[in-house]
Parts: sequence; structure tokens; C-alpha cells
Amino acid sequence: MVRPARGALYDSRSLAWRLNSRWMVMLGGQRAAIMQISDPRVAAGVKDYSTYRTDPLGRLQRTMDYMMIIGFGDPDQRQKVLDDLDRVHARVKGRTEEGKPYSALDPKLMYWVLATLTDTVMEVDRRYVGRLREADRERYYDETRVIASAFGIDDRFIPDDYPAFKEYMAERVEKLRPSAASREIARGLLQPGIAFIPNQVFVPLDWVTLELLPSQLRDRLHLGVLNPMQLAAVRGARGVARGALQVAPRQLTANPFAIRALRKAA
Repeated sequence: MVRPARGALYDSRSLAWRLNSRWMVMLGGQRAAIMQISDPRVAAGVKDYSTYRTDPLGRLQRTMDYMMIIGFGDPDQRQKVLDDLDRVHARVKGRTEEGKPYSALDPKLMYWVLATLTDTVMEVDRRYVGRLREADRERYYDETRVIASAFGIDDRFIPDDYPAFKEYMAERVEKLRPSAASREIARGLLQPGIAFIPNQVFVPLDWVTLELLPSQLRDRLHLGVLNPMQLAAVRGARGVARGALQVAPRQLTANPFAIRALRKAA
């Protein structure tokens, strides 16, 4: 079984490894991405520079690889990925539809992207696993501050503790006003149009995503709401997951992206 490398930001005893080495976190992938692009500046960067339309699965795989190596790879691998991302992000800049400037190296936007991942991991656990207590959430949040520092984000942009992080997320979500590009990308994430894979295959995951999203963003993105049958199906899946994951062998809950990324980097 793969383990974090020697010198990794997180070892096998960390909550970061305990949570991100399991496939359940993948349930929140669409949620995190949609929350990110709900900021019009992030949406503009994705629309202008990303391969989300032509290679959505490849983009997801690369993102997961990068985050796994940064968190759990050895120091040399971690620095190489961070340097590569810096070079890529340095080119990602322009203006939104409203004419506001954006840059992928803006520390506030960088932190927002990381914050959606942190918040999503905890939200998926709350609904589908149910193992984290409040003290665990505080510990997990403290661990994620290390990732933000690895990206070079100044401490003044990072909430001091978990209560401050919850306030940050609530205020950020309340103030977000998605753009037309945000809505276009959100629809594309839910129905990616992958060759030889009917969009109907993604419908159950879309229901999970819609139920996980903050209601304000779901409304502002014009994504609609789940009908009673769909909502009952999602809640049923949550109940089954909470029971099954308590007794499932670790081999059945391993995150394939974590395994792939760390084996690739070894």
C-alpha cells in the first residue's frame, strides 16, 4: 500500500492523509470546482486558459496528481510541482467579462481555490462518512495551512483558526456573484460531453454535487434544485455510505488518484 514519502508535508498519521487517501473525497470534486469558478476572476482564467472543455478528465487527473504530490510526495517532487505550477500560473492573467483584472498568482484567489478544497473535504465527510468531530475539523484545518504556505500565500490571507475559516467561507460565499462564464463552466462540469460516455452516466454524481453545493451558489449559477425523488436518492446514498464505510476494508476505500500519483512520483 502506498504511503506518504519521507519528508512529505503530511505523514501517514495526519488527518490530511486519512481523509485524502480515501476515494470518498472524490465525491466533492465537482463541488469544489464549481465553487472555485463562482468567482468571476477564477472563471475567466479557466475559460481563457483551461482545457476543461476539450479534456475535462485529463484536467481533473492532473489537478489531483499535483495536490497529492504536493501534500504527500518527497520534498524534491513537491518543489518541482510547485515550480511548474508557478510557471503555468504566471501566464494566466487577463480581464473578466466586466473588465476587472485577474491573475492566477493573486494570493487571494490562490487561497480561495485551496479553501474550497478544504471546505469540500470536510463537507463530504460530514454527509457521507461522519467520522470527524469538531476537534478533528480544527486539527484538519490547521494541517491545511501548511499547503497554503507551500504555495507561498502570505499568512495575512489565511484565516488563523477553524472558526475564522468558517467565517471566511460564509462571507466569501455570500459575496460571490457568478458571471456568465461561471454559469457556462458549471454546466460543462456537470455535463462534460466526453466522447463515448453519455452524459446520463454523470447524473447521479450531479445530484450529489447539487446537494453538496451551498444553496446561494446553486441559485446564482441557475443550476436548479433537486426534486423530491432525486433528493431522497441522495439522502439514501448518504445513509448507505455512512454504514458501509465504517466496515469496508481499507483496500476498498483507497483513493485511486492518490495511489496513481504517488506511484508515478516514486
